[in-house]
Amino acid sequence: MVKIEKNTGKSFVKILEIMSALRDPKNGCEWDKNQDSNSLKKYCIEEAYEVVEAIENNDSDALCEELGDLLFQVIFHTEISSEKGYFSIKDVINNLSEKLIRRHPHVFEKDSNTHSMKQIEKNWTKIKQQERVNKGNTGILDDIPKSFPAMIRSLKLQKRASENGFDWKNSNDTFKKIEEEKQELKIALIQQEKEEIEEEIGDLIFSVINLSRKLKIDPENALRKTNKKFSARINYIEKKLKKENKKFNECNLIELEMLWNEAKTDTKQAK
Repeated sequence: MVKIEKNTGKSFVKILEIMSALRDPKNGCEWDKNQDSNSLKKYCIEEAYEVVEAIENNDSDALCEELGDLLFQVIFHTEISSEKGYFSIKDVINNLSEKLIRRHPHVFEKDSNTHSMKQIEKNWTKIKQQERVNKGNTGILDDIPKSFPAMIRSLKLQKRASENGFDWKNSNDTFKKIEEEKQELKIALIQQEKEEIEEEIGDLIFSVINLSRKLKIDPENALRKTNKKFSARINYIEKKLKKENKKFNECNLIELEMLWNEAKTDTKQAK
């Protein structure tokens, strides 16, 4: 069970009071008073990514701080909507509570016999589908936000299609699709049609994401690891060149590739 610390309620009320003071028309902060949900939306994304970075760095102090910053965004948007009479923080919390209970009947319904992960996931999908119908979404993809980063939206689109029966039977079929898209990209490159090349690159990336999904690999996490690996190897090369009083952009590709291979070996041994 979650441990509720003493005075947690007071701490939550305090941050709500601080938010209200920041937005006070007379004595509040000019910057905070002049924000709306549209101007704040970029900060939600930034704070979420900073939370992820703290997790990846295994930094509990940073995670505590970044989760606070993310919570502040929730409170900020809620305060703005409350001022307009749309909803309050109480509505946000109650909606969340109801949703969690509704989506976890195996926990909150005493007569539930569902225990297996497979059945839990099946029920979860069924409940979410009913929620979409209740909201008036007729198309199976209607409620997937277009504002999602392209990779995340691709994954969501593919998963939703799969839940409704549109999917390859196994990962080998998905891999064949990647090979097919590679060939189409080669043809587009030969024809030098820029729009066609762009489309085929998009199709190829989409297919790789689909393979990741089939293999139960998060493509975003996989790419983040590759980015980290790439950065580490470039840093290795820069340090090596610095010792030799050389600059990165003054070296030819052969020299850089030799150092790149050296960096690969060095990082593998470090693991």
